[in-house]
Amino acid sequence: MLKGVREFYGDSRGRLYVMGLVLMLFFWWLGLRNVGSGETSVEGKKDGSYGNHIPRVFFLVAETRYAPGWCRMIVSSILTNVSVATVGMGGWYGHVSRWLWLYRYLRQKKMSEGDVIVIFDGGDTVFTGEDVREEAVKHFLDTTPKIPEAFNETAILRGEMTPPMLMAAENFCFTPQSHFMVKTPKSERAHQCSKLYNEAFVVSNRTGLRSILRANESGRSYLNGGGIIARVWALEEALKAFFNLRKKKFVWGCDQSMWALLLIWSITRPENIKPALLVRRGLISLDYETRYFLYPSKTMVMSGMILHFAGPVHVWKRTLPQYLSEINWYRALSNSSPKREASIRLLKNSTVEMYTFWGSRKDAKLSTVCPISNISDPSWLSGQLKK
Repeated sequence: MLKGVREFYGDSRGRLYVMGLVLMLFFWWLGLRNVGSGETSVEGKKDGSYGNHIPRVFFLVAETRYAPGWCRMIVSSILTNVSVATVGMGGWYGHVSRWLWLYRYLRQKKMSEGDVIVIFDGGDTVFTGEDVREEAVKHFLDTTPKIPEAFNETAILRGEMTPPMLMAAENFCFTPQSHFMVKTPKSERAHQCSKLYNEAFVVSNRTGLRSILRANESGRSYLNGGGIIARVWALEEALKAFFNLRKKKFVWGCDQSMWALLLIWSITRPENIKPALLVRRGLISLDYETRYFLYPSKTMVMSGMILHFAGPVHVWKRTLPQYLSEINWYRALSNSSPKREASIRLLKNSTVEMYTFWGSRKDAKLSTVCPISNISDPSWLSGQLKK
């Protein structure tokens, strides 16, 4: 925790950390208060008043320091022509607490309800290719409801409309804190995740909701909190329930458990769950086609716009170089050619958009936070980089 603070601010400012932590806790409390009181609408105009307003697309991560894995992700974004904003710099990272930073960014940018935001883990991800990303984003823009009034559950169930908020789908079932809301004996908690999903699969099969939640043939049947693409209005609607759920337990630490519960409850509609914790059926689903987020596993990496190397870094020691070798921007850096020189020149001239954990903007030249000698070295990029 202190390492990230010293790295971002320097040792001479480390004494300010306690004050910063107090402020962060205050802002977290204030954010929960605002969300709970209904203050979750974007501060820009509604899309209906824009006429020919073209939705914007934002890419966002939460990181607290210049981790090597984050540097690799930034390199991939620059070399595939996409701008990524980083929030939370200098703060105390938490999978749940980061959502206040992310939510505040939505408000700072005065996003339109029809804009699209992509939120993903910043320390263990890379972009694949510009063409893959553009095609994926275009599909999302073309098939999702732009405004809340256009949401149509029937059309979503028929596959005629895409849910306006999709989360990454993976093979591993992991909801370590679901027992906070679903009482389970300690001896059975190891199997609670699969039990929750299996019960929901039964309901979705019986009620015709397989387009929202299902046991996928690929095995990618479970929510992963490391990737979200959503219309801004849909994310804000979902965050109301998320922050209400956050208030139920002070010790929430796994946002994946929370999002999984919200998704499952949207299908099962338990009678003992209050309406404030329920999202509209069809608002949230999973990226079953891995069009947006891909946890590589014997699949061509170009099938997803963002690769997610989740879990301990050492498990990717053998396969990561193989996956990266399929990506054009990495190949360009691997060759002694004009493309490599052009890539390095672009990295040297690039600036990274960053925000401190209290919200102030603090951009920096990439070369000052990520050594060019490292980020232009294919061997370093394909190594076991800390998140």
